[in-house]
Amino acid sequence: MGRIVTFVLGFGVLVAAAWYVMQRPARTDPEAAAARRLENVHKAADRLETDLNKKADAIYDKVE
Repeated sequence: MGRIVTFVLGFGVLVAAAWYVMQRPARTDPEAAAARRLENVHKAADRLETDLNKKADAIYDKVE
């Protein structure tokens, strides 16, 4: 009987340890990761805005 109890408790500890390792939260800051992903989007938006402003100025100059 003691062996069964020891086996069940040991198995439970192993399962809990494996669950913790697989499900633990990441150590990195999630907001920083999101900001890094959006950095490319901000650069692309700035580039598009610059291009559109140049094209609008060119059209405005042609009209005058």
